[in-house]
Amino acid sequence: MATVPSASQWGSPIASKRALLIHGGNSSSHTFHRVASMLAAKGYLVVAPNLLGHALRMPGVDFRVQTLADDLLPYLQAAEYDIVIGHSIGGLVVLSLLKYLPRTRPVSVVLIDTSVELSADQMAVVRRAKVPNDGRIKPNPTVEDYMASNPLWTREDAIWRSLGIQIGRATNYDDHMDGNMPWSFSHLFADRPAAATLTILIADPQSQANGASKLEAVAKFKEVRAVIVPNVSHWIHYEFPEVIVEEALRNIAEEQGDGP
Repeated sequence: MATVPSASQWGSPIASKRALLIHGGNSSSHTFHRVASMLAAKGYLVVAPNLLGHALRMPGVDFRVQTLADDLLPYLQAAEYDIVIGHSIGGLVVLSLLKYLPRTRPVSVVLIDTSVELSADQMAVVRRAKVPNDGRIKPNPTVEDYMASNPLWTREDAIWRSLGIQIGRATNYDDHMDGNMPWSFSHLFADRPAAATLTILIADPQSQANGASKLEAVAKFKEVRAVIVPNVSHWIHYEFPEVIVEEALRNIAEEQGDGP
C-alpha cells in the first residue's frame, strides 16, 4: 500500500478479516473513527484511505469519481476485503470500484446516504443547500458550532468534521459537482459481482431536501437493499454508527447462511 500512503488504520495488522472505508467529500479518513473502532473490536483490520484533494492530498485536474476510485486501486490490489463501506461521494467511489472486486469472494458493500442520481433541478437544490449540516450553521463553522447544531455528535465527531474541511481544498465541493455532470451513477450497480451484497442506508427523507430522490433512484434495483434510517441526518456514521456496522455484518451473516 506504499503507493497510497495517506490512510488511517484500526485493528490488528494480522487480523483475518478486513474492511475498507471510504469517506465523503470535504472529510477525511478519521470521519469513520466510530465505525472503524466498532469493526476493529469485532476482529477486523480497518483501512480508511484519504481521497485525492482531501486531508492535504493534492488532486490533479480531473475530478471525476472514477479518478478518485482508480487512485485507490492499490488497496484492492494489496488485499481482499470482507466489508467495503462508502459515505456520500465515497459511496460513488465504492460503486466505481465494484468492477474490481473479486468475482467469487463474498463482500459486504454498504453505501451511506449516497445520491446515485440527480436531475438538473435536484442538483440546483443540492447546490443551494451546499454541504449538508455545514451551510445551515454558518460560514466556516467551528467545533462548537457543530456540537450545538448536532446533538448526537460527540466532540471528536465535530473535531474531525471541522478538521476535514480545514485541511481539504476549499473548492472540493464545486469541483466534484462540476466534474461529474450529469450526476448519474446507478448504471454502476450492474458491476456488482454476484458474490457481493449491496446495501444503501438512506437518511430520513424528511431531514433533507433531496432525501426522497435517493430512495427513488435505487428502488427499481432489486439487487440493492435500501434501508431508511429514521431521525438521522446525512451523517449516519456519526449519529448511529452501530446501524452501519449491523448492516455490514448482516450481509456477511446472510452470505454465510446465518441470517434471517
